[in-house]
Amino acid sequence: MRRPLYALLLWLCLVASGLAEAAADGPDATRQAAEDLFELPAYRQIATHQVYEALRSLPDGQYRSALDALSQPRVVQALREVIVRSMAQTFTVGELKALRRFLATDEARSALQKADALQAALLRELLAAALADPELGRILLMPQ
Repeated sequence: MRRPLYALLLWLCLVASGLAEAAADGPDATRQAAEDLFELPAYRQIATHQVYEALRSLPDGQYRSALDALSQPRVVQALREVIVRSMAQTFTVGELKALRRFLATDEARSALQKADALQAALLRELLAAALADPELGRILLMPQ
């Protein structure tokens, strides 16, 4: 008699935890988790960098007018909403919370500060590799 009761209780616990997990990843919870990321300076730095990188893909005239538009608070708020919606559509609440925990650490802030140094090191290594291997140099440095 105990075994069926335990099995039923276990099944109920599993179902309840699955429902709780599904509720935790609902649109409101996911959106809030994405919004909460903006409380972190490290996340705001990443988001700002991503916006500027995306704008660089625009033709020159559009790029300049987009940069000018970034001085308007209304535009900045609209971009923030776009980022929040995109994050909420892409990631789960658990993933967003894990990202938040990481970005709140000293290690994350330190890693972000080293991003420019990494880019410079990659460029140096890329050029060294291109010089050391003429075939690679032709592929990497010559316009196709």
